[in-house]
Amino acid sequence: MNENSENMDQILRYAMNIHETAEVAEIKHRLLSEPEAQAHLEVMRKSINLLHEDRASDPPSFNLAKKTILRVKGAKTQTIQFKQKKHAIGQIGNYRNSIRRFDLLVAAGLLIIISGVLAPWLHQARTQAEKLACANNMREFHKSFQHYASLQPDGKFPFVEPTGPRSFAGVYVPTLRQHGLLGDYHSVSCPVNQRKLPTETNLEQLASMYQNKSNSGYQRLTKDAGGDYAYSLGYNNQGSLTGLTNKSPGDSPILADKINPSTSNMAFNHGGSGNNVLFVGGHVRWLPARKQNGIGDDIFMNEDHKILAGKHLQDHVLAPSHARPYGDSGSPD
Repeated sequence: MNENSENMDQILRYAMNIHETAEVAEIKHRLLSEPEAQAHLEVMRKSINLLHEDRASDPPSFNLAKKTILRVKGAKTQTIQFKQKKHAIGQIGNYRNSIRRFDLLVAAGLLIIISGVLAPWLHQARTQAEKLACANNMREFHKSFQHYASLQPDGKFPFVEPTGPRSFAGVYVPTLRQHGLLGDYHSVSCPVNQRKLPTETNLEQLASMYQNKSNSGYQRLTKDAGGDYAYSLGYNNQGSLTGLTNKSPGDSPILADKINPSTSNMAFNHGGSGNNVLFVGGHVRWLPARKQNGIGDDIFMNEDHKILAGKHLQDHVLAPSHARPYGDSGSPD
């Protein structure tokens, strides 16, 4: 304890009259020489007087504790009159109802505000998640394309033939299936659309229907085989249709979200905002326009603005499932 604390303790004992006789002279000397000590003494005496005034003037009655306990027990067993009880309950109910109405109004207001703030963010987050799911699906197809090409002597990806039953863009799906390169992790329907498309199409069915002139069944299969994606029709190379291979330039597009067939707008799968494009090199890029940046190549039409095979190697055309490299003519223009 420091000296100041000891001095204060000494003054407090003096105020309460519990000091030692030997201290009286020292305390009185301090009170005369130190105005601050005199002030502390006055404050302490006033506080002590308040305590004395608050003290009960009469002593507690006999058996006060026992009487108090009996009084409490008696109060617990008392019943409220029915009308009073009903009135009290009604007041509580009205109070609770008013709180509920108020809470509902506040909650509704907060919900409106939060919805206005979060809705755009949630929409953007959902759109980004859908784009990513679509891109990942394309990457799975790229693995299958590479595996298929490794089995071919010329490293060719699934080839769209110029004529015959395999002369349509969506043939890449039954071709991969024929070699056991499609699994549950592949989807011919873009994950954004959340719908299932027929995936049972195989090369034997196509050949049988084509040879038997079952035109309606064949057309249905060719239309559905490629699902929601557009595949490369290849390009004309000195009068011969040539497809992409694993040796083609890595920036050559091979698969993409197909365009809306009714309006020819971008991103049939993404509401017209753009589309994912898979390239030979294995990367997926989001393109907000039909043309590749820096090249000016419309990846959904050839240089003649037709959904036919490209005019040359740099003229890339990704077409929906039913499209044919040379249309119905079966030969180059």
